[in-house]
Amino acid sequence: MPVRAVVLPATVLLVPGAAGLAPPLEPVRAAVLAEVARCVGPDGGAPARWGVLAAAARDSVGRCRPSLAGAGIADRWVPGLDDGWPAARAAVLCGVPASVALLVLAEAAGRAAAVEALVVELAPTAAEDRLAAAVDALADCDAVLVAAGAAHRAVAGPSAGDPAVTEVQERLAERSGWVATRRPVPAAGPHLPGRYDVVTWGTPAGPSGQNRVSANQSTPASSSQNRAARPTRTVGT
Repeated sequence: MPVRAVVLPATVLLVPGAAGLAPPLEPVRAAVLAEVARCVGPDGGAPARWGVLAAAARDSVGRCRPSLAGAGIADRWVPGLDDGWPAARAAVLCGVPASVALLVLAEAAGRAAAVEALVVELAPTAAEDRLAAAVDALADCDAVLVAAGAAHRAVAGPSAGDPAVTEVQERLAERSGWVATRRPVPAAGPHLPGRYDVVTWGTPAGPSGQNRVSANQSTPASSSQNRAARPTRTVGT
C-alpha cells in the first residue's frame, strides 16, 4: 500500500544528539526513517511538497526552523541546526513536536524537503475554522508527517495524539480514503514506555491487512496518554 502519511512519536529522543551519546530509541528512529522513505506523492513518485502536522501552544501555518530549546536542548547540541536553514526563517521557530518531525524529515528526505515543508501547528483548543483550514492546507501536500503527542508531553509521548491534531488526521484520512497501518516497535530504557507505535496512512490496494486500523478506530496508546494517535499517511507518534 503506497504510504502518503506517517505518524511518529513526538519525542526528542528520535533526534541524534538530543540524548547525548545514548541512542535509547534507535530501533524506533530506524522504523520511522524507513516509513518516511516509503512515502510517495499522488503520482507515485517522490513527494515534492511535504506537510508537517503537530500540536503547539498556539495555532500557526507556514514555514519555520526547528528548535528543541523548548525541551531544554540547546541548538548547538543538535547536528545540523546551526546551518542550512534560511536566515529569513531563523526567527520563526517551531514548537518541539513540529521540530522533531522536521529534523526527521531532513534526515529521511533531505534538508531541502524540510526547509520547504508546510508546518501546521494547532493548539488543543483550535477553533473549527482553523481545523478546516489545516485539512485543506495539508490535503494540497504530497505527503504528510504527523508528530503525535501533546506539546507539553513531547519528551515522553508515544503514540497518543493531541485532540486537534487527531481530528485533522481523521478528516484527512476520510477525505482521501486512507486507512492506517500500525507498526509497534519495542523500546528499552529507564522511564520509557515498553513500545512506541509508528503509523502510516495510505490508500489500500486490496483487502485489509493484519495490522490495519480503520480511520475511525483508536490506536492503543503505549503510555499514560489517553488517546491513540491516528496517523496521516503523509508523516507522527
